[in-house]
Amino acid sequence: MSSTRQRRKHLFMLGTLLVAMLASLPYCYDALNRSGARECRRETVGSYTGETCYLPREWGVVFRLYDARSGEMLAERTYLDPDVPRLLWIDDRVRYDFNAKDGEGFVKLPPTWWDRQRARLP
Repeated sequence: MSSTRQRRKHLFMLGTLLVAMLASLPYCYDALNRSGARECRRETVGSYTGETCYLPREWGVVFRLYDARSGEMLAERTYLDPDVPRLLWIDDRVRYDFNAKDGEGFVKLPPTWWDRQRARLP
């Protein structure tokens, strides 16, 4: 392999790594923000526990849904809410964001497979 080809290959790999690192920055920022949650409030209804916490930046709030028996986190959402966060338990869902557009601002009960997988991420 010629040195020019090898150099191009290394530059391509370096560029790909740089793009991947830059693309992950927003997620890392969000994970760091969620780790600083404070002033948490919990309420248990049936087999679920809902928790709302203030985030250190802006008017951010994190909502977390747990299995009341095992304590396993089942779903997590972040959103902006300048008001005091509250929960509304309705039959097959829990509403956490009252400023959200239609079809958003709630978690179905039981949470979806996708919600459970996302809750496992840092």
